[in-house]
Amino acid sequence: MKKVYYYVIGSVALVSVAVGATWIYAANGEVQNNNNVIEATGSVHAKLSNRYEKIGAFIDAIENANEAILSFLNTIRDARIAFAEAVEAQNYVAAREEADIIDASFTELVFTMEDNPASYQTVNLYAGFMAEFSASTNAVTYSIETFNSHVNIYNTFIQTFPNVIFLSNKTPYKIWALTNYNSTLPTFN
Repeated sequence: MKKVYYYVIGSVALVSVAVGATWIYAANGEVQNNNNVIEATGSVHAKLSNRYEKIGAFIDAIENANEAILSFLNTIRDARIAFAEAVEAQNYVAAREEADIIDASFTELVFTMEDNPASYQTVNLYAGFMAEFSASTNAVTYSIETFNSHVNIYNTFIQTFPNVIFLSNKTPYKIWALTNYNSTLPTFN
């Protein structure tokens, strides 16, 4: 009878250790993966902020823009301010919405500039804008792809067995859409 008692106690202890180790692994893994997503979010916001500052310098340089261009510039300027305020307030949903507005406006501005090159005083302004836009788009796209990779790792980690047992209260992150980055932009001849 004592042997059975020891087997039961030993089995319970072994299961308890296994469950405890799995729980610790799940909790530590979630923290590490969540920290990677947070770091990647900061990187995306830094790249977007850098992009918006550089493009802002080009916006300031454009003089005598027609009404369509002026409308894009005002939309971009207002959204840049809202983006900065949202990042400062750590409202990442609002920051992402403002980033989408800015990037959609950038794309439309590029197309408008391509369609109306005679509207600008110098070709250098257009060429400079296009070069900066292309370079910053590549940097932002890479940063978003890195973010999305970390999000996939995090979401998979918290949604797979046995981690899902211990992490069922964790909400998966959303992938950052590359909607405005997949457009084929015009080229400067």
